[in-house]
Amino acid sequence: MKEHPDMNQQMEMFHPSNGLGRYKETVAISTPTVAIRHDATDTSREAGEKAKPNSGKQRELIHFWIKWATNSEAKGITADELSTLLQLPAQSVSARINGLHRDGFIVDSGTRRKTRYNRNAIVWTITYGI
Repeated sequence: MKEHPDMNQQMEMFHPSNGLGRYKETVAISTPTVAIRHDATDTSREAGEKAKPNSGKQRELIHFWIKWATNSEAKGITADELSTLLQLPAQSVSARINGLHRDGFIVDSGTRRKTRYNRNAIVWTITYGI
């Protein structure tokens, strides 16, 4: 039988974005966050736990470059461009972008650019005022 972590361990894996009464909690850019599904396989759970210590540093780094790109001629940056620039796996960049977007630090600019695989990609920009 598969063991399930107790509720405290399970809740530690997630960082809430909405509090009571739909109040949005403020999350620091450097907060290490990973999302692990409650029904994740043992290998997915292990990978998430191993990624957690680096996720805060990656969030800061990715936010820095999105901010820099937003204020440059590029007017933002794609996940593919970040992955190439930072030499990080696309999955790591995508996970950090999803967290930054969920927490309100970045937004979809509405612009699309081609990836190195000739696919359209969202150009991300910072949220002004944060």
